[in-house]
Amino acid sequence: MPATYEWQQHYQAALLETDQVRLLKLIKAAEIVIDQRMEELRSKHDGTRAEKDAIAEALAGLNVLRREVQAA
Repeated sequence: MPATYEWQQHYQAALLETDQVRLLKLIKAAEIVIDQRMEELRSKHDGTRAEKDAIAEALAGLNVLRREVQAA
């Protein structure tokens, strides 16, 4: 599935990574890009409800991934 939003490329890379050491780096990179986009949305007061919902879901997914890696 192609990314709808630019930040989703980073999120998808983390989801598909199988190496646990690299996964932690990709989770952090995705969070940084998502945080930058959230700041942009706040400062410009733009973005759609769909993108904001997708961001919330992505951040929740990254938290699950991180917990799984840390529990392993």
